[in-house]
Amino acid sequence: MRKLIKVIAVPILCGIVIASSFFVSEFHPEEKDVAAISRTNVVKKIEPVITVLQEESIPIATEEMGGSEEAIPKMSREDVELIALVTMAEAEGECEEGKRLVIDTILNRIDTEHFPDTVYEVIYQPNQFSSMWNGRVDRCEVREDICELVYEELESRTNYDVVFFTAGEYSAYGVPMFQVGNHYFSKYE
Repeated sequence: MRKLIKVIAVPILCGIVIASSFFVSEFHPEEKDVAAISRTNVVKKIEPVITVLQEESIPIATEEMGGSEEAIPKMSREDVELIALVTMAEAEGECEEGKRLVIDTILNRIDTEHFPDTVYEVIYQPNQFSSMWNGRVDRCEVREDICELVYEELESRTNYDVVFFTAGEYSAYGVPMFQVGNHYFSKYE
């Protein structure tokens, strides 16, 4: 979806930049530096628009969706990258399903009344994700393939119940559900 927005929005916005610089240089040929300044100012003003286009929930209809209209959930790129980073720190060696379930744990916590309401607050809540306090997150990087998993889970989660997971055994919290790889997942009581 982001690629679709970029494919549509970026050429349009680039056209605006080119047109504005043409206008300045064409009608004020003695002010060549004004054209460069104008392009810079227009780009600075357009960048927030591009960001908004990327972050907003935009209903679209595509052939792949059978022509139906579907809204993509809102989440900033920074939040997606933070979830992807924690997923790498917590589940780097796990299978794709295991990574998706870690992502779902974060998203489900945001949605429940028992945890904070933002990605940042859920991830940085004390004593919740061991990778955030044991230094593991500092040795990981954001990967685009994990960001794509986050976007996919935002559209349709693998599991809407998981809110706890631990490695090696079930957590003392919640109701045990199942094991995937080295992680044991539980739901809220």
